[in-house]
Amino acid sequence: MLLNKPRAYEIMDKHGLDGLLAVNQVNIYYLTDYWGPLMRMRRSFYNYGLLPRNESAPAALIATAVELTRLHETPDATWVPNICAYTHPIFLDKRDFDPDTEEPMAGQDGMRWPIKPGELAPADLDYVKWVETHRGKYSVNPTYALKKALKDAGLTKAKLGTDDPRVITWLNGMGLPDLKGVEATSIFRDIRMVKSEPEIELLRKASKINEDAVNATIAALRVGISQQELEIIYNTEVARGGGRPVYLSTGTNGKRKSAVQRNQVITFDGLCEYKYYHGDIGRSAVVGEPAPDVLKRTQAVKLGCDVAYSMIKPGVTGKEVSKAVIDAVTKAGFPGFFVVTPHSVGLEHTDHPLPIGPQMPGSQGEFIFHENMVFTLDMPYYEVGWGNLHVEDTVRVTKNGVEPLNSCDVSLRIVPDTSKHAAE
Repeated sequence: MLLNKPRAYEIMDKHGLDGLLAVNQVNIYYLTDYWGPLMRMRRSFYNYGLLPRNESAPAALIATAVELTRLHETPDATWVPNICAYTHPIFLDKRDFDPDTEEPMAGQDGMRWPIKPGELAPADLDYVKWVETHRGKYSVNPTYALKKALKDAGLTKAKLGTDDPRVITWLNGMGLPDLKGVEATSIFRDIRMVKSEPEIELLRKASKINEDAVNATIAALRVGISQQELEIIYNTEVARGGGRPVYLSTGTNGKRKSAVQRNQVITFDGLCEYKYYHGDIGRSAVVGEPAPDVLKRTQAVKLGCDVAYSMIKPGVTGKEVSKAVIDAVTKAGFPGFFVVTPHSVGLEHTDHPLPIGPQMPGSQGEFIFHENMVFTLDMPYYEVGWGNLHVEDTVRVTKNGVEPLNSCDVSLRIVPDTSKHAAE
């Protein structure tokens, strides 16, 4: 189970919520462990996840009846006990049935797919028997299936936190006038900010895939290689490791589409996913000989990282860490360095509450490190006329400090120049 249930209950109590209703695919996955094909298509309002605050009430997943096949084949695809399936009344002759009292498959055999006549193989027979348990439970569409799930959980007059309050309005018009909703985009992020152990293992894997891919990309550096070619190498290596690339952002003197040049720093900011959890890393490299000030500045940034990781623990604020890092980097001989942005990492690149709507561009509150938060210190630097630097690593907050999920080796990567010009 991905869900950090104790954290979810704590945050629901804080906001006086009777449950959580997930509409966004990320939050459905978080609540239910399920990410189906319609979710992969990013098709909204076809799936929902429901978590009641009452621990004895059934959590629910709303999914199309077509997905019952997949759910049967992979019974560990979701932990929730109540699967509310829906289908369309395409086989009905009448068009005026009541969706609250009649299922759309009424009068049929309860199956969406035809059954071959004759004796069935044991696996097929097992599937047919399992689907039969859903007879009488189908809904006409996802929102009616959600309405059924709310009734099953005793939440028809509840106060729900949801990441899309439009659904509450629809349900009010479908016979649940006493249902109330609270906009909960930040509430979900507040819950997700503190990771469960299964999440941490996924983040650990994502971080390894990401670092291996960036290291392989840096190893392929040569004078004249394009940044597009580097991105292809990165994407290939992420896929080879079992992940999905999101982006590789490279920069040389502020330019993102130029070829790699001799003796000039190029930065790498790699973001990938593994089972929808992110790995985020930043590195800097040079083909040839780095200038003395580049070496000095990269060493200063490394000292700043050491200061940060020595002081981070639960309760420390991002503001305290940023100030300490900037002071350390400046003292080590890198004046003007100023960007140190800690952010939580998880199902989103930035997996903690952020200003939204009328709050923007204000603050959502002070960034505070929590035990089992996974974060990065995002530390890019660009100076017009001088060039780029970037370091970033994925790190877990422990009870008394931190645990890196990748190497935290932020040293400048120096790649030998093997070009014809270098040989001369």
